[in-house]
Amino acid sequence: MHGRDHELAALGARAAAACRGETGCAVLTAPPGYGKSALLDALLRAPVCRDMTVLRAHCGEAAGGAGAYAGLRALFAPAGAAALERPEPEPGADNPAVFLPGPGGTQRFTLTPAYPMFRRLVGHVLRLTARQPLLLALDDAHHCDEHSLRWLEFLLRRAAGQPLLVVLARSSGTEPSAPRAWADLLAHPAVSARPLGPLGTDAVRALAEQVFGTRVHPELAERAATVTGGNPRTAACLLRELRRRGAAPDEAGARQAWELGGGMVARSVRRVLDREPPAVRRVATAIALLGSARSPERVAVLAEVDHAQTDEAIAVLRHAGALTPDGTAPVHETVRTALLEPLATAQTADTHARAALLLSDAGHPAEEVARHLTRLPGALEPWMTAVLRDAAARAEQRGAFAEAAGCLRRVLEAEPDDGETRLRLALAVAPGDPLSAVPLFRAALAGAADTRARAGIAVQYAMACLSVPLPAVCRAEILGALETAGDALESDPERAPHLPDQVAAVLLLMGRRGTGAVAREHRGAAASYRPRTDRHQTEALAALRTALAGHSREAALKGARRALATPSPQQPPWLQFTAAATLVLADETTEAHTALDTMLRRAGDEPTAWVRVLAGSLRSHLLHRDGAVLDAAAEARSTIAAAGRTGGEARLVTARAVLASVLVDRGEPQQAERLLERIGRAEANGSALACLLYLHTRARTRWARGHPRQALRLLRECGAAQETAGVLNPVLTPWWVDTCLILAAIRPAEGRELAEQGAERARRWGTPRALGLAALAAGVLTPGRAGLDLLAESAHELSRSPAVSAYARAEYALGRALLVHGDEAGARERLRRAAGIAGGCGALALAEAARSLLLSAGGRMGHAADAPTGGLLTTTELKVAGLAVSGASNRQIAQRLFVTVRTVESHLTNVYRKLGVRRRDQLVDALRTLHGRSWPLPGRPVLEGA
Repeated sequence: MHGRDHELAALGARAAAACRGETGCAVLTAPPGYGKSALLDALLRAPVCRDMTVLRAHCGEAAGGAGAYAGLRALFAPAGAAALERPEPEPGADNPAVFLPGPGGTQRFTLTPAYPMFRRLVGHVLRLTARQPLLLALDDAHHCDEHSLRWLEFLLRRAAGQPLLVVLARSSGTEPSAPRAWADLLAHPAVSARPLGPLGTDAVRALAEQVFGTRVHPELAERAATVTGGNPRTAACLLRELRRRGAAPDEAGARQAWELGGGMVARSVRRVLDREPPAVRRVATAIALLGSARSPERVAVLAEVDHAQTDEAIAVLRHAGALTPDGTAPVHETVRTALLEPLATAQTADTHARAALLLSDAGHPAEEVARHLTRLPGALEPWMTAVLRDAAARAEQRGAFAEAAGCLRRVLEAEPDDGETRLRLALAVAPGDPLSAVPLFRAALAGAADTRARAGIAVQYAMACLSVPLPAVCRAEILGALETAGDALESDPERAPHLPDQVAAVLLLMGRRGTGAVAREHRGAAASYRPRTDRHQTEALAALRTALAGHSREAALKGARRALATPSPQQPPWLQFTAAATLVLADETTEAHTALDTMLRRAGDEPTAWVRVLAGSLRSHLLHRDGAVLDAAAEARSTIAAAGRTGGEARLVTARAVLASVLVDRGEPQQAERLLERIGRAEANGSALACLLYLHTRARTRWARGHPRQALRLLRECGAAQETAGVLNPVLTPWWVDTCLILAAIRPAEGRELAEQGAERARRWGTPRALGLAALAAGVLTPGRAGLDLLAESAHELSRSPAVSAYARAEYALGRALLVHGDEAGARERLRRAAGIAGGCGALALAEAARSLLLSAGGRMGHAADAPTGGLLTTTELKVAGLAVSGASNRQIAQRLFVTVRTVESHLTNVYRKLGVRRRDQLVDALRTLHGRSWPLPGRPVLEGA
């Protein structure tokens, strides 16, 4: 009875109206298993029926062949009933058991001989209603004989105004025994048909909770409802079988329900089809191929049957559970396969071709036609390739790159020399599997003779495979195409106005400075196609080029924001990544996280492993450089786990380098070094950014292990790589700051020129982080009061930036310098602040160093600073409390809170899915229940709409 409250209430209202003298008849119609009998049982148990005389009967399959009045005999004179249950005493002329004809009569119905019998039975009913209201209930009434149905119509005309209700339950999936009598009965004004629909998800959830005896995951209820078509009997069988097999009512159980239910329905459909005529099987095949039965006309044409046969076959399939309740599509892919099983391979191909032609002639969207064309073996006709190209273009516009790739592969098979199709296929394959796109990009690059076309392909090639450490030969091909185009682009920029910025940016990312080399001859097949250019892609690459070169923060920000202004599903994932990287360098943390979120959302609910690795690597780096050490470690580990499940170890240079940096910050350089050994120098050649981060992390690790000279060598190697590539931004990898810090302890004079160079670049870039790092590098190298002033300036500038851990380092350097100059009180204040900030953000090595130096200066950590280290606070509370008690600025405390909230937001989709909620208020209630106490959540818009 789950999900039948509305129907039961409506029947109860009809019964109450009958008690008031309103004669009525309700006909319940539904496929088998929809609970008609259960609904009748519930009605008869309702309080409204307690004061009614109830006569109920069941018409079996043999009732229609048991002769005239079989239904009425079952209702008024049930065989074998006890004497007390008979409606009248056995003797007497008014007993229907006496005057109703016996079984076996097969005469056709005519009113004249039946009229006396009808009158006597109506009189009997009127005498019953004179005592108390009467309810006549007949189950499986589709088997009822014509005489019984004609009498019911006769009764409704004669008993108007009497307290009488007739309830008939009939199956909509079976041809009635007396169709003409049914048609006349249903036409009576007092008769109302009440079809029972399928159970909804909520009803199936209640049924599942009854079967399992506990709360079930919403996805289990949803999948069970979908795969069973909402049929209560099938759903109950499925749920009981799941419980018998030991399945849990969780997400895993939902997947098991989908597979098991599909198999159950498919087996049932096969049994039904084996009993049906060939016309029904042909209609089933047509629906499976067309994907729906919304247009019976097209189904009829494809199945080569008439409209009446089509409607009959659709009804059979719907009642068999093969189609959704509205009869528009198969309920499960397994059912679709079962419907297609009778076809041989040759028949399947021929039917797909006919279906494609039928849909194309009817003007259906190209994507629907393409679904059949992609399944056709052998050569394609010219009109087919045109449809496939159109379908691929539409799929690209929606961001459905996998669907576009399927169409383009068939086009390329038909036209293997089509270079434009090969390039489009490479771009469609790359978001999901860049490694598989590499051969396609290489072939497209080799097939282009024009220098500008080759440069455009090389740009797309390099950016699409940004997360893939390419082999040396592939990198050489890309660099050759980009560097060869230099002179041609400079001599005639009007022919390709977008390419120069794109080429320069990609060269920077690959670790090469644009040289404008003389064009070299390329021998390749002549091809006239050109890669498509996109304004947003150009702006994103130009902004990143400006940021990497460290020229103008304002110009870089303007370009990145323009690139992100109008997100489109057609944009490749690397566009958001490129813009996010620019925002990271510009210290626009909020916008950078938003761009990464957009990158993941644009890739769908389940972004590919490649996209997750690309976004997760940059996010972990962003978190670490802003001082969220523990959050960076968690993001890096999540990224490594995501890639590990798909065998993508080679893409993890950035994530492993971030994790190694976290280990250095935590005072575990030995583990960091072991982790870096897993990367290897060969794998660090994926991009210049990954290579630079790898070198810088190795240098920090060697320095932390007590090998400053080895660290210097690695830092200078990192600087040389940046200089060679033309990457002059001072905050990309602050190798020069670490170099100055090391040289300050051994050879201060050698570092001053480097510090001056860094300060000049920092002034050009202009962020507080850059200015603070420049003051820190100069301050540790400058003796006397001037050095102290520079260190104080460094702490001030970094306090205005998101760089929390760098701020802690500046406070530590200033405290140590003050201690050397004899200002112990000032040193203690700075060291105490450094220890609090470093401990709060997770940089334990720096916190311990500051604490040790503080103790040697005669100070100690205050009670407020010690409080956050207790075991009663969460990681987030530790970070925020550590910042607050150490005197950090409001900006930095707000930044820490923002990073924490953003980290939570990035995982909210999974939280919602696992808890089975869709709105924020439901999430709050669920979390309060889980946590055991009431606590507020921030009312940010992203929480409201997650």
